[in-house]
Order: sequence, then structure tokens, then C-alpha cells
Amino acid sequence: MENNKMRAILAEVGKEPRICELSIDGDLQQEEICTLLDGNFGATEFFAVAEDVSLFVLTNDLSVALGLTANRRFPGEDSDTIIFGNAVFIAAYNERAAADKEGTIDMPEHVCRMFIEQIKLNFAACDGTEKPRAEDEVYYENVGEDSEQAFKWQEIEKPAELGRFIEAGRVRFYETAQGKDILCINDRYFKKVIVHAKASKLN
Repeated sequence: MENNKMRAILAEVGKEPRICELSIDGDLQQEEICTLLDGNFGATEFFAVAEDVSLFVLTNDLSVALGLTANRRFPGEDSDTIIFGNAVFIAAYNERAAADKEGTIDMPEHVCRMFIEQIKLNFAACDGTEKPRAEDEVYYENVGEDSEQAFKWQEIEKPAELGRFIEAGRVRFYETAQGKDILCINDRYFKKVIVHAKASKLN
């Protein structure tokens, strides 16, 4: 393995998990992960490897809206939660780590193989026909604030006119009179549909 590379684990839809190599450069690594997951991603802590290091699961954060194929189920009590699309399992410092310790960490090959067996054992493979639950389609923003709201991303045709946009990784958020409520990813367009908004508090 090259000195500028580190190991992680890639679980592709319909395939057995395997070792993959990522750049140790933070920006380049993020781009590589976005490519593997076909979009921006979020992280879920799987289990602690050491006091300050955990194995994290990275998944496409718009996988349900994009209609990605069911891959694997989370273990135990979370078995009704499904990973849609590819997943990357990566070692990284967790929130319990000291302030000077952050970022991802290389895993030796034998450790990767041990974790691959744990993934196969704990993350049951889907047959690809599973559908998202209603709650999986709902996203939240500004949680705990007066502006908190729950919403869905509904796919639409490309609008005839698009205003200014803000680029965030692989996503563009277009501004409208209501705010940044249209996004574009992989040449597909989605409109934010509010499901619930917290009532504003009176002064």
C-alpha cells in the first residue's frame, strides 16, 4: 500500500464487503468517498474500537430520495433501519477523543478482515427489493430551534428558471423566495416539501 493511502471497507449493493484504499489527504479522501457513495454522505458510529476510536458507517445522505437500492440492515434493535446504496466503514477518532486527535485512521489488513466478518455477521444483506419506511423519507433541520422543521425531498422536472445556488459537495442548493428549497444532485432536481414546522414562539 502506498504511503499516501489508508484502508477502509466498502460494502457495495449486492456484493460482499471488501477492503478499499482511500487517500490520507482530507479533501481528496472526501471526494473519493463521495464518488463511492454517489453523493454527499453522513456518518453513524457503529462501535468503539478503542476509547477514542470508533468504526463509523458512511452512507449517502440522500439515498432514500434518490431511490438507491437496499443494501444491508443495521444490527440488533435497529434491524428495521436499512442502508440504501453503498456504504463505507472507516475508523476515525470519535467525540471522546482529545481535541488534538481528529480525522480518519488507517486499519491494518488483518483488522479490516476481522471487521469484514463482523459486518457480514451483524449487517444482514438485503435482497434489493426492500422499500424505505415512511419515516426514512423525512429529513430535519434546525432541530431544537424555533425554525425547526421536518420535510421531504420530492423529485421534480428541472425548473425553467433557476436562481443563485450554493454548492455543498456534490449538491447544489438553489435559492427561491422561500429559501434554499430546491436541490440538484446527479442532474436530478428535488423540491423541499414541508411536513411539519414548529410554531414560532410568541415574545
